[in-house]
Amino acid sequence: MDPEALNLVQAGGAAIVAAMVTDAWHTARTRTVQLFQRRGRNPREIEAQLDRSAARVRREGTEAAREGAVVRWRDDLEDLQSEYPDAADDLQALVREVEPQLPPVQQQWVQKITASAAGATAQGAMFGSIINHPGSLSGTAATTGSGADSAAEERQDRRA
Repeated sequence: MDPEALNLVQAGGAAIVAAMVTDAWHTARTRTVQLFQRRGRNPREIEAQLDRSAARVRREGTEAAREGAVVRWRDDLEDLQSEYPDAADDLQALVREVEPQLPPVQQQWVQKITASAAGATAQGAMFGSIINHPGSLSGTAATTGSGADSAAEERQDRRA
């Protein structure tokens, strides 16, 4: 199978499984049943297979369950594409219709900041700013004022 067809099959499997836990499920289920009817299968059998898969994904709710379902549907779609190359247009239509109905992918970002020296302070920001407010500074900084302006004033006082 050529790379473009494999990408389509992967996108199709991912769209079907992602829809299983969203409002897009009805659309994905209907389109998938229509797609697999090419093989002359009873629509009720296809619906039952989809419903069992969706129930497992919902019940387990794990990444492993989702990945397993994607692999299963991807394999079925690949077999379908091999038997019926004309199914590519319908699979592409399924993906185009379902994907916009899916919620945006959420990514989790983790940042680890460590200060290991005695009295050290570590700060970090992801996609934002660090703002220090008086009273939230560490021991020595809090006693000298609030930031660079206070340090400059203190140096000037010592010179006088």
